[in-house]
Amino acid sequence: MIVQCFDALPMVLSSVDAPPSQSRDKPFPFIHLDRYLGWAWASVYGSSSSRVVVKFARVAGKDKAELELQLKGEKAAYARLTCLTGWVVPVCFGEYLWYGGRSLVLSHEGPSLAALRMEFTALGLIERYEL
Repeated sequence: MIVQCFDALPMVLSSVDAPPSQSRDKPFPFIHLDRYLGWAWASVYGSSSSRVVVKFARVAGKDKAELELQLKGEKAAYARLTCLTGWVVPVCFGEYLWYGGRSLVLSHEGPSLAALRMEFTALGLIERYEL
């Protein structure tokens, strides 16, 4: 898969799970990541047109090995929540390698719970009750 963040150079993401010969046989899909969704332990970018989110285990000033360990833990959590995938939990399309480390490719299912909580607590008590 080829992704491009804003106007940066395109990057090739190769699947960790697929054998190398299988990934060479198929044409690479191109995904333009046009939205920055924030960061905590990963830098997260989204695509408006393809409804995909890519979490890069890369944040300035953070230990790369620790970030990749957190990414693997998140991938394992998605694997255990398959009964809720696509309904409550985003679809995890897989773990990918890029020249800067690892990333997760997920479906974009709307705002995060943290963002919704911030919006909810910004409302007055009467407005909260009406929801």
